[in-house]
Amino acid sequence: MTSEPKPEFSIDVSLDDIPPQGREISFEATAAEREGLARRFGLIELKLLKGKASMRHWRKLGVALEGNFEANVVQACVVTLDPVPASLNERFKVHFLPADMLEEAAGGPGAEREIVIDAESEEPPEPFEAGHIDVGEMIAEHLALALDPYPRKPGIDREEPPATGAETADEAKPNPFAVLEKLKKKD
Repeated sequence: MTSEPKPEFSIDVSLDDIPPQGREISFEATAAEREGLARRFGLIELKLLKGKASMRHWRKLGVALEGNFEANVVQACVVTLDPVPASLNERFKVHFLPADMLEEAAGGPGAEREIVIDAESEEPPEPFEAGHIDVGEMIAEHLALALDPYPRKPGIDREEPPATGAETADEAKPNPFAVLEKLKKKD
């Protein structure tokens, strides 16, 4: 039996460790954790990942997690592969419900209990099992969502590829559809 690999950045919190007034969590990823996340997300480097989060009980059996993080990342330009540094400052909010409750709400086994999902919430609740939530993994997922999917080095036009040096303005390639355009005009 194989177990799931441990996430690169893990902050495991037991629901028993969340008092009625809530819990505050400050975090900063270590060099090894940042290196693992950089590898996972295809970054050249993750220089910084730190922030704060708060957890509180939500809807009797659920948990609300809110927080913010700042990150300094270096991605590869999608055109030149040159390093593209970026600073991120992101807020996140996630609600959690027990996995068995979410299964029942989806019509799973023994679907007798009714669950009201908050229509104003940005995302549906996330499941948790065995009374534990990995706050670090949620932060890592929000970091991945905040990354630019197509980072470009400053000065690289989004429409035109950079000149390769093989072409000059005088040696413009002929349009392969020019012949078809002439045929169209004859009709």
